Amino acid sequence: MEQYLLFILYFLPLMALKVVKEDWGGFKIFDVITFFSLVFLFRRFVTISNLKRFNFYFTLFLALISIIFVGMLVSDYPENALLKLIKILPIFIFGRFLITECLINSTFHLKVINAIKFSFIVSLIFLSIQIVVGLNFTWYPNLNPNIAFSAEDFIRYPGIFHDPQLHGQYLAMGSIIFLTSLKEMKRKAIIIQYFVFVSGIFALTLTASRAALAGLFVGLFVIFILVGRRYLAYIIALFIFGYFSYNIILENSPVLQRTEDLDSDFEYRQSIWIDAFEIAKAHPFLGIGWGNYQNYIMRHKPDQYHIIEDEILYFDQPENGYLKVLVEVGFVGFALFLTFIILPLSRGFYFFVRNPSENRLAFLIGSLVCWVVAFTSVYSLFDDRILIVVVTIICLLISYSEKQNRKNEDI
Repeated sequence: MEQYLLFILYFLPLMALKVVKEDWGGFKIFDVITFFSLVFLFRRFVTISNLKRFNFYFTLFLALISIIFVGMLVSDYPENALLKLIKILPIFIFGRFLITECLINSTFHLKVINAIKFSFIVSLIFLSIQIVVGLNFTWYPNLNPNIAFSAEDFIRYPGIFHDPQLHGQYLAMGSIIFLTSLKEMKRKAIIIQYFVFVSGIFALTLTASRAALAGLFVGLFVIFILVGRRYLAYIIALFIFGYFSYNIILENSPVLQRTEDLDSDFEYRQSIWIDAFEIAKAHPFLGIGWGNYQNYIMRHKPDQYHIIEDEILYFDQPENGYLKVLVEVGFVGFALFLTFIILPLSRGFYFFVRNPSENRLAFLIGSLVCWVVAFTSVYSLFDDRILIVVVTIICLLISYSEKQNRKNEDI
């Protein structure tokens, strides 16, 4: 089980690549490896320790997956409902294995963090080559059209992704991860960690993702609230660096100037959000069905489209990750989805307050908060790499909470 989990995390940049045609399900490397591993690890999958809190999360999963499946069946687009359900399962299998391994192996948390760091460095190397060689250096035959504003203007580098917005979310979360576990490191290792952290921030500016940048700042602010005193010197240095970075890099970059008028951009997005919320109110219980947003828009809201190279592309999300989930699974499913995020976060805060020496916990919280903020701009969980990182952080928070509960019960 440990080998399966570490393989996924060390080879994270490859996990979203398709190995099966879309007509046959569009399964990706992550899906295939997970189902293959489940065959050999099935006994361990069904014999997890009987922990009350973990059983709560498993019940939560069953409730969410049931709502999703029923919602797809009763929607206007019930085709391939079972296939869509099967494609959702790998991440829950991964999460269950990860929590189990963290509970039985006290050192596995650190192994997981190191694996994420390794993949992050690989992604930075990939981006560096992409900057030198050009956008032809990519996994994908077709990149998102939003990578450039004009032929001679700024390029939004997608890195290992096909969309620079997803790349921005990944860089923001990963950069914060590189601030963890510094107390246990030697001086040389700490310098390397900070160098990668700064490199991640610079790479983030190349994606021109404002939501990801905002998420990074909010995540760092949360960390400052939690561990500010012990890292005061580093935080002061970071703010000085941030000030000069803003004046030298960000102020004249598309990160803050992607549109000529931010007000008009907000009004445009707001109109899409209002339409999405109206759809959610019209389908409050089960939503319009998982993965059906674009099909629904084409039939009921045909005015929501982009024209790119004389081709009409209908929206597949309402420019907001939370609204997409709300529209597709309804209010009950949306509440369950939020519970998977809010409960581990809140318990992480609680246990950190009780045990402030657990610095690693504060940085995991900051990284997840970073994604929570950035998710307001774009739905990113369709990409397995973003999904794996988010779920990994959530599982680390859950497993830490469970360990603390067990310690408290033993006292």
